[in-house]
Amino acid sequence: MLKYAHSLRQGFQPRTNFWLFTILAFVSIETMERAGLAIWVGFLQPEDLPALLDSLPVGFLNDLSTGILVGIPFLVGFILLGNFVKFRWVRYLLHVIFFSSLFSLLMYEVAEYVFWNEFDSRMNSIAVFYLMFPREVLGNIKESFDLQYILPPILIVTLVLYLKVFRNRLDRAISGQRPDFDLRLPLAGLVMAALGVNLGHMSLESNSREVEEIAKNGVSTFIRAAVTNDMEYTGIYSELPEDAAEEMVKSEVRADGSLLSRNIWNIPTERHVPAHSNGSSPENTAKRLNVVLVLEESFGMTYMDGFRAKDDHGVVAPNLRELIKGGLYFKNIYATGNRTVRALEAVLTSFPPIPGISTARRNGPAGMNSLPFFLRQQGYQTAMLYGGRALFDNMGTFWEGIGFEDIFDVADIEEPGFTTIWGSADEYLFTEAIRRMDEAAKQEKPYFLTLLTVSNHRPYVYPAGRIDRDPEEKVKENSAAYADWAFADFLNRAKSHDWFDSTIFVFVGDHGPRANGRAMIPVASYRVPLLFYSPANIEAEEIETLGSSTDVGPTLLGLLNLDYESPFFGQDLRRLPPGKGRAFFEHNYSIGMADPEHVTVLVPNQEPRGYKMSLGPSRLAPVPAPDPDLLRRTEAVFQVAHHMFYNHRYHQLNESLAY
Repeated sequence: MLKYAHSLRQGFQPRTNFWLFTILAFVSIETMERAGLAIWVGFLQPEDLPALLDSLPVGFLNDLSTGILVGIPFLVGFILLGNFVKFRWVRYLLHVIFFSSLFSLLMYEVAEYVFWNEFDSRMNSIAVFYLMFPREVLGNIKESFDLQYILPPILIVTLVLYLKVFRNRLDRAISGQRPDFDLRLPLAGLVMAALGVNLGHMSLESNSREVEEIAKNGVSTFIRAAVTNDMEYTGIYSELPEDAAEEMVKSEVRADGSLLSRNIWNIPTERHVPAHSNGSSPENTAKRLNVVLVLEESFGMTYMDGFRAKDDHGVVAPNLRELIKGGLYFKNIYATGNRTVRALEAVLTSFPPIPGISTARRNGPAGMNSLPFFLRQQGYQTAMLYGGRALFDNMGTFWEGIGFEDIFDVADIEEPGFTTIWGSADEYLFTEAIRRMDEAAKQEKPYFLTLLTVSNHRPYVYPAGRIDRDPEEKVKENSAAYADWAFADFLNRAKSHDWFDSTIFVFVGDHGPRANGRAMIPVASYRVPLLFYSPANIEAEEIETLGSSTDVGPTLLGLLNLDYESPFFGQDLRRLPPGKGRAFFEHNYSIGMADPEHVTVLVPNQEPRGYKMSLGPSRLAPVPAPDPDLLRRTEAVFQVAHHMFYNHRYHQLNESLAY
């Protein structure tokens, strides 16, 4: 015993002490960051102050466990250094590594504040996938922020901490004895305890998602997102027996009045969707109209009826407000997530957002049932035109895999004009779209062209002189106003072309500009406008029905008056009875479903959450327990969707078609 105590005293020499000191420093830095976020949220939402105080001890344990785990490589290095420290270059290298690590940590803390300002969340899968594309990310940072006011202060703070706090301790650690091997047992125990805290996902359960996020450690959430984006389902979320879940999904997807399936593919979502009217008159036959589908970057309903709808410059989206008077407008449509790839998944494949990353980013999306595949079978030419690089976020591969014949990006735009790191400004994208439509009009086939814009995105700049707002202000409302102007300008220019009257223009926001709110899924910020505009073919109407991005495709096929077999999770919104409708959501591994009055959220390894919902900009109100019926429907839809994707049961249609 005395020998062990002596070894323990010998072991805790400068090297071990320095390791423990760096963990303490890590915890201190993380605690200061947490305090800053807590003050931020507490100022905006004073009702959360008691819960924010509760987040501090939970956050301390999360910081401590993360610090120990992140520090393991340094401890192992100290153990293995041995006599290598006699080389001067090794000493210099250790100082450089430590200084760089300290600078990176402080940079990360600043980045977390920026990320929180955008997403009200710790670093998650969004941050992970942004970093996979450094060209866009670094360019976006350079264009969005004046780095001369950010990097030097961080460098100065790093230098002061290094010189005043760490340098001498690191010198003593390098010169000190290697930790005694009798310390392996207590150190291993410490590491295992930290690992247990981290793998156990220690969290604070609260009525506020933001409070729960503050209790987490940002480094830990980032690492976890990097290794668990392809989220498992069974055993993590509440489930139903598989047969019962599939039967419930069959009823769910037929709520729009579609009929029993003809059993072509033997999948739960299969059913027959008849044309809207029977008969032989011209207005009741399928319409071979062109379709131009515009996915508008970050354009949420907050610009139409929310707190961003008006600012010091006036109304943010006056043109869209005018256009909806002449189109079929759905005002209670909810995006399935807060990333563009989630919108692509929902709008183009009518598939709900299974937890983790979008199917566009997973292995196996090629051949998914999709809108472009269906329209190709109806004789359409299909093309995707993106204002940025198709390489970004695996989008080009996804578009090709779900059936687009042609994929064009910024490199194919004849006149790219004004560009940012994300790509060509909207007006130049629309100019290219008009050119493509003119070429397609020479063919006998109708054309399905999908556009994805980039302008309404940080750094929030656009060509000057288009609207009465200064692009140098770099604010969201200004870029949204430019996007509004560019779309209206596109329609005005298109009117002079022969194909205008035989085209349906679809405008839908890919997601809102920011996911903020106390609920596990901040549903109110997920609302996006959906407009079908074709004055010669579609009567103007404003519809209150609750819907999702997954409903865009089926509703479009209904407007084309097609009679078809559907595998889609989405529904034709015009067929739904008054007071019906539902929407799907995903946010940072939480998945949910709404009906017009309730929201149920499934949280990994926790009890489901329930909320009261009011359509529109109102935020959710938590309730003691989820609505029982909606809970079962939510469990069924996501369980079946997850199993269908990984068993390739959502791919049968595409595999069976010759195209």
